[in-house]
Amino acid sequence: MSTSQILSLQTGVPDYCFTQDDMIAFYIDYLKTSGSRRHRSIPTIMKYSGVSSRHSVVDAEFFETRKTTKERNDRYMQEAVPLGERVIQAGLAKMNISASDIDHLIVVSCTGFNVPGLDLLLAQRLGMSPSLNRTQVFGMGCYAAFPGIKRAMDSVRGKPNRLALVLCLELCTIHLPFDDAVESVVSTSLFADGAAMMVVGHEQEQPAPQILDTETYCDYQTLDHMTFTVTDHGFRMYLSTYVPDVLAAQVNDFLAPLLDRHNLRVEDIKFWAIHPGSKRIVEYIQEQLELSDEQVRFSLDVLCNYGNMSSATVMFVLDAIMQSGQPRSGDYGVMMAFGPGLTMESMLIQW
Repeated sequence: MSTSQILSLQTGVPDYCFTQDDMIAFYIDYLKTSGSRRHRSIPTIMKYSGVSSRHSVVDAEFFETRKTTKERNDRYMQEAVPLGERVIQAGLAKMNISASDIDHLIVVSCTGFNVPGLDLLLAQRLGMSPSLNRTQVFGMGCYAAFPGIKRAMDSVRGKPNRLALVLCLELCTIHLPFDDAVESVVSTSLFADGAAMMVVGHEQEQPAPQILDTETYCDYQTLDHMTFTVTDHGFRMYLSTYVPDVLAAQVNDFLAPLLDRHNLRVEDIKFWAIHPGSKRIVEYIQEQLELSDEQVRFSLDVLCNYGNMSSATVMFVLDAIMQSGQPRSGDYGVMMAFGPGLTMESMLIQW
């Protein structure tokens, strides 16, 4: 039985772009207006995040008044459909196929929802097959691309001509709180909007990266370290300062089974698509795995230029590797992401 292949990969971002200095200035002015005195710590926290710029579906005016969860979710649905449509169309154009050729659509998101959902709305807009299989992966956070990709692999297994499309779409900025809580400053320093799509299939004429294996681990003792809670005024994001230490302490043991099954060592992996949940997370994992600066460059570059786009981010990193890393036939790569649980996901690929 052939392994699944990554047949197309495409990323996209909204039109509005904010530098980190823009965000800092707005944040400080906002807190001063509200009477808070904690604005002095904001530049220090936000400048260390590793983010230089990010994209958003909203302009600064959106944040000038406090929005309800309904207002934020309505904006999510308004913006998510055209962004998802644009990214999917661009990815399908690379393969010279139409949306009606897709057999299974998997939509991944944790930043908004509706019934009918993005899966149905996009299928309608794109003219997809009425016999299309659909799956929504909701509320799993930054590692959710992996359950989505694994669902796609299951869908095409044993069916040579079948194609599955995974769309990860996150509009995190509509939930930025801009209050003076430390966790709010941390989340506002990091999170951004973006979308990425991947087409999974196999036995194609053109060479394509193969997905060889996957691994999952969840530490049920750390459920409160990373959360995304529904409030009356949006989804509140929380990232414990202990997360980098917890991940770094576990990453070697986590990767060992995946690599051992293929008689590989860390030194055999040339490319590392590590989800840049924060700069500290990437740096701590780099230290534990003894990776070179070049091997984590793609993760840090994506964080710098795009911020943390939750589930879509790791696909941005893989796309950067494929666009400018010049992988050669036979090279191995590992994708990794982390999220609530704490959950760790990894995927072994080979060009």
